[in-house]
Amino acid sequence: MGTTLVVTSYKYNAVSRYLKIFYNNGSGELYHPVPEFIYNNLLRCNDKTAFVHKYLEYDLHFTRVSIN
Repeated sequence: MGTTLVVTSYKYNAVSRYLKIFYNNGSGELYHPVPEFIYNNLLRCNDKTAFVHKYLEYDLHFTRVSIN
């Protein structure tokens, strides 16, 4: 049985529009270009992991790079 991936922290730079997401297993992802309203919606939601999965992971408008 695998461990559930949970968002533990995040960082956003409004000027560069980079959003960094960090997970409980130590991994991270960098998304670009993320509009500020997306980040504001992330702040407002209760389940950050579900938000990332639904609105960032599979959106073709954002480039995603894994951070290890």
